[in-house]
Amino acid sequence: MTYFTFMIILHDFRDLRHVSTESICHTFNEAFSDYIVPLHLTPSILEQKIKGENLQRAYSVGAFHDDTLSAFMLHGTDHDKKPRVLYNGGTGVMPAYRGQHLVQKMYDKFIPVYQQKGIRKILLEVISTNLPAIKAYTNSGFHKTRTFHAYKGTVQIDKAMAGISIQKNTNPDWTILSPFMDMQPAWSNTPMSIQREQALTITWEAFIDGQLAGYISVHKESRRIRNIAIHPRFRRKGIGSALLQHAAVALNGPMSIINIDEKFPEIGHFLEQAGLKQYLSQYEMELNI
Repeated sequence: MTYFTFMIILHDFRDLRHVSTESICHTFNEAFSDYIVPLHLTPSILEQKIKGENLQRAYSVGAFHDDTLSAFMLHGTDHDKKPRVLYNGGTGVMPAYRGQHLVQKMYDKFIPVYQQKGIRKILLEVISTNLPAIKAYTNSGFHKTRTFHAYKGTVQIDKAMAGISIQKNTNPDWTILSPFMDMQPAWSNTPMSIQREQALTITWEAFIDGQLAGYISVHKESRRIRNIAIHPRFRRKGIGSALLQHAAVALNGPMSIINIDEKFPEIGHFLEQAGLKQYLSQYEMELNI
């Protein structure tokens, strides 16, 4: 008779306050080495992500085996002093430690801690075809709230738009721009995230007869569109196309945008008409605690 044994590797679970960026980056890259979408971070890129998504080590969790960080969850907070919402900006388990239910164990360990600190909700996004991750989150109590689509490609807009003036604004007033949006942006595309990465992001504003009509914000290095919106009174006048064309010419390369809510198909249609193609979908998931 043959017997099969499965080794359960014991882990300690603690926050990441005393873990270096280099260590987190190493585990991140190992965990995502076979990911659906190719992903490799450097410590400097990880620091950009930490800043942009307001990721906090005190609210982030690690699973440690013999002081090796074998799994992690990076959490951002909606406010620095009294946060009520956490955003899971990345969860990863190194291949050698999978099958141990570490994601569920980390949440089981830390949800009571978060509750004591006043946290009431945790948000995350997961690629729609990543079934193991979806199962892990569902087992931890998360449920789907929105479906997002992502687009990328080379902008192909040849028509010149007359009567539209486009100007760069190094310090945009988001109290004016935010109401232009119909769609509630995902965490990484909110005005707060854009402002945290202001040095890395460029914002252009469009004017018609001196009136502010729309804007586009783009991460300069990756050419990822962080946000684009047109004032309702100025829509269907070619302003969005003019902004997209201007950004594509200025940054000289293919562009991308993520987390477009499927309930706003007109945005996806606009992007596809401009030459971008949908390449993946994600679910936004939520856990109320």
